Amino acid sequence: MKLKRKKIFNRTSFTLISVFVLISNLFAQTKNISTDLVNVLSEKGFENIRVADLGDELVLAYENRLYRFNVDAIKDVLETVTPIISQKLLINLISQNRKIPVVSTKVKVKDCYNYFSGQITDTEFADKLEINFDVDEEWEKVKNKPEYNSSGGRFDLAFKPTISAQFGVYTDPVMWQLNIVPSVKTTLWKGMLFNYELIVPIHNDLLPLEDSVRTGLAVINQTLRLPNSWFVSTSVGYFSNNRYGFDFETKKYFANGDINFGINFGLTAFAYFVGKRFNYSDQFLWTGAANFDFKIPKYNLTLGFSAGKFLMEDYTFRFDVNREFGEIEIGLFALRSANGISNGGINIIIPLFPSKYWKPDFIRIRTEENFGFSYLVRSNSADLIGLRYNTGNRINSFIKKLNPEFIRNNFIIK
Repeated sequence: MKLKRKKIFNRTSFTLISVFVLISNLFAQTKNISTDLVNVLSEKGFENIRVADLGDELVLAYENRLYRFNVDAIKDVLETVTPIISQKLLINLISQNRKIPVVSTKVKVKDCYNYFSGQITDTEFADKLEINFDVDEEWEKVKNKPEYNSSGGRFDLAFKPTISAQFGVYTDPVMWQLNIVPSVKTTLWKGMLFNYELIVPIHNDLLPLEDSVRTGLAVINQTLRLPNSWFVSTSVGYFSNNRYGFDFETKKYFANGDINFGINFGLTAFAYFVGKRFNYSDQFLWTGAANFDFKIPKYNLTLGFSAGKFLMEDYTFRFDVNREFGEIEIGLFALRSANGISNGGINIIIPLFPSKYWKPDFIRIRTEENFGFSYLVRSNSADLIGLRYNTGNRINSFIKKLNPEFIRNNFIIK
């Protein structure tokens, strides 16, 4: 009887030990994969990293402040992690901005191997990508995981040029202005951004008040992503066009990010800097507009329509046509006010060198991501309809070219 009990005890012990070893090995494997991914991506400079191992699927959330172009970042992350997760079936990347999830990119690990080894073409691989703008379900898988290499409390000292121009009189046919604008940016918590700009004039044929070194944007912004692809953005501070005050914007995205509808509301007053002197008015003006954007993915073309009350207290309709050629954007716009005044112009956005920055650190020096130029056909005061201030934090800019079909169209190995 004693022998029998001893035998049963031994079998039970063996079974328990085997289960324990199996679980330990699985846990160690998971831990090693997660640790390896965090280490290698942090070493490269990616931030806000979260990892969820779900068996066949590995979910990896990260933020890119290393590459100017987010498509390059997605490519680099996939190429980096593929050898580490060879035993997995699927890799699911969640791209973030300011710790807010923007888009998810899911693909088979085997297809990644075939792509980076040259066995399938760019087009074939792009067709295999499952890219979703609605990330609520995917974010649930990873949001409670530990966050590594946080971007919080890090500062960027960025530089960009700004150019303004208008046609002048016969003796001075083209009047123009060139400034160098250094700025300090930081994110202290999820969705928050502080941005302070200093405008340093290099050449100025325009307003005499703009001959001095002065403050540009000085803005604190809070952006939120709500369920079902709703975004909310609020800004307070000193904006462009000599306005200070409060701005609110919200947008809802449909059709996997290809359609959006939004409203914008602002309460601002006039102010301007002359050197260190700040002059302001306490007469606040409300402005607001509703807008609608529709993307045609095949051509990376966006058609936009907006209508509202603007800074000259005009009620104006605005039509936009914008085409993206990779990182370059060219847009045309037309304006028509309720009083029968018409105007229009062109917007151009060009990326600035370099395409890859130094690794983010407590303080980092870099250029801005791009240079923007806008030209209005008629610049007389009576023709300044549809005039808007810029907070530097519009929701469409916050998306940072992470529209699913735009990613698919531009996923090319260089």
